Amino acid sequence: MTDAIGTSSLKALFKFPFQGSNSKNAFIIGTALTFANFLLPFVPALFVSGYTFRVMRQAIEGRELALPAWDDWGKLATDGLRMTLVSLLYLLPAGLVFIGGWGLYMIISFGTSILMSDSGSGQASSTFGLAMLAVFGSLAIMIISMFVGSLLLVAGAIPLPVATGHFVAQDKVSAAFRLREWWPLLRVNKMGYFIGWVVILGLTTILYYALTLAYTTVILCFVIPLLMAPAGFYLSLISAALFGQTYRESTILLEAQTAGISTSNEMMPVES
Repeated sequence: MTDAIGTSSLKALFKFPFQGSNSKNAFIIGTALTFANFLLPFVPALFVSGYTFRVMRQAIEGRELALPAWDDWGKLATDGLRMTLVSLLYLLPAGLVFIGGWGLYMIISFGTSILMSDSGSGQASSTFGLAMLAVFGSLAIMIISMFVGSLLLVAGAIPLPVATGHFVAQDKVSAAFRLREWWPLLRVNKMGYFIGWVVILGLTTILYYALTLAYTTVILCFVIPLLMAPAGFYLSLISAALFGQTYRESTILLEAQTAGISTSNEMMPVES
């Protein structure tokens, strides 16, 4: 596969989960674990995350993409836990704002309902005014928290692929938070990461509408998890491989840029 992301490399990327002698069994196992996450949340997802760690490492190291074997389950769980930790820490501020805004909205709404039920007829007018003020205030809090939370979500999600790639490349969780190390990689290949996000969001949109169509056509709720499992696992594989390739491309571009700057400095005449 080429280092630069182009049409041909994207075609190969989309097909790699279904190529190779081990691909069928490996994809079935990944799909089963993804489906199991609907029944037993978190634990099966760790193994899937650890598996995407291996796929991303393949792409970063420039190896031919192929579904690795499902072995060394302890290492899969450990790597999955580390992958999950990195994602959670980057998205934690947004989550806290969302939860905090919703929690305040519920508390104020609950308090307002108690206030209305306990008020007597003589206090009805003043209580109603306070209740309306509380209702509008709680709605404002929720709207503001949704807006701020969305901004924080975007701010955390944009650098997450390069931070995750740096973590996988260095095999250290702390590497994901070394801004001075991975920021040049994002800066030198902004368009590459932008294209990566467009591709992943495009696939997500297609899968979403495909599942919606299946739901409205089949009208069987239990079918949706069965369809979401292979779709979700496929999307996680493509995301890991695509952003792994983008990270590799970034390192090559940065090395070339650094070498060019060094060469230019060496060729500059020395003033006497």
